[in-house]
Amino acid sequence: MQGFVAAKLDEFERGKISRRRLIEALTLIATTAYAADSAKAQKAAPKLQVALVNHLSYTVPNFRQAGDWYSKVFNLEQVNFKDNELAVTFGKMGEQPYGVTAKDVPVTFIICRTRTGSPNPRTAGRPQPSAVIDHVGFTVADFNRERAKADLIAMGVKNVRDGGLYSLHMDDAFGYDVQISGLENNALTDG
Repeated sequence: MQGFVAAKLDEFERGKISRRRLIEALTLIATTAYAADSAKAQKAAPKLQVALVNHLSYTVPNFRQAGDWYSKVFNLEQVNFKDNELAVTFGKMGEQPYGVTAKDVPVTFIICRTRTGSPNPRTAGRPQPSAVIDHVGFTVADFNRERAKADLIAMGVKNVRDGGLYSLHMDDAFGYDVQISGLENNALTDG
């Protein structure tokens, strides 16, 4: 680029081009350089940017015992009781998470589960442990399920699948289940 600019200045100084042509040439080179830099910056930006951890799904032999332990040790509230699961929240329901000033940030959960009946299809083929975190869920800013699904498939991410109206599941590089969702979703609305 510097060589082009020097050549055009030399042509102007020798009277080969007018001031108007010089300005046109310099404007063209500056615009082209700016557009190239902008395209590089856009290409380098990640398509999905994780905003915070949404939830951890923790499968254990006794979900009540696990929930009681997390509640006792970390002073976490137990919510969303079901026959085989409960959730403990990082913060109180309806309150802002610690240190967060935004009003629309959801609390993070640990879902404690005991699997009964048929095995979970997401864990088929894994060794049978007594306690395991079977997936991690991340909240993604500006989440759009269909756009995110297309972006993930285009990146070659394996086993991308719907996780409900507001989330997606996928396999990481080692086959571990990862879930993403938007700010309007949490483990209790679309687990």
